[in-house]
Amino acid sequence: MTVTEQRPTDEEHINRIRRRFATVGCAQLADAAPEFVVPLHLPAVPRNGRPRVCGPVFPVATTDDMLPALQALAQTPPGHVLFIHNTVTRSEAIVGDIFLTSAAVQRLGGIVVDGAVRDLTDLAVIDVPVFSTQVTFVSARTTSQRAIDLPQTVEVAGTAVRPGDWLFGDPDGFLLLPADRVGAVFAAGAVLRDREEALKKAMQHDGKTLADLTHLDDFLDGTGDLGFTP
Repeated sequence: MTVTEQRPTDEEHINRIRRRFATVGCAQLADAAPEFVVPLHLPAVPRNGRPRVCGPVFPVATTDDMLPALQALAQTPPGHVLFIHNTVTRSEAIVGDIFLTSAAVQRLGGIVVDGAVRDLTDLAVIDVPVFSTQVTFVSARTTSQRAIDLPQTVEVAGTAVRPGDWLFGDPDGFLLLPADRVGAVFAAGAVLRDREEALKKAMQHDGKTLADLTHLDDFLDGTGDLGFTP
């Protein structure tokens, strides 16, 4: 195989999808392929000014215990998103500045914590997206003493987060996609994005309204269908 024929590495593929995610968001992916998108109802918000995260997910469950999270951090591949599900009080921070610094050195795609983080001032200067549902200055402790099998499948709000599925998060929320559907769903999302841009252009430059573009009057009087046209 020549240099030009070499297949992209996993990390290169992840970075390519991440660049596409900068222009095609969760809402467009969900609208374009609802049959493949799995909404993840997680009230986590960005904690260091980086509002988008995506990558193959590496899940782990913990119980206010640092050891499972530390083991998962050590095993999460570059470009992947570490997903930490704290199953108990969530009143102790699992991730802080030292934890996230290691994630940056390891080139992780991001960290999402169903639980708490801390050290927000220091997290702000670390170039790895971090999301959490809570914040506290109280650090979790290491309470267990055994190795665990990783990655794990965890359940969040009735949704299974499985290793290798792709996790996408932006200001609209989080969703999961099967790894083998990511490319096709993004292609459909890009088509939808272009269509939406054409609709907005028709409104902004041609003075058309949403009622005009959807043929609302024709639909209401029974002479036409309801639908978008630029």
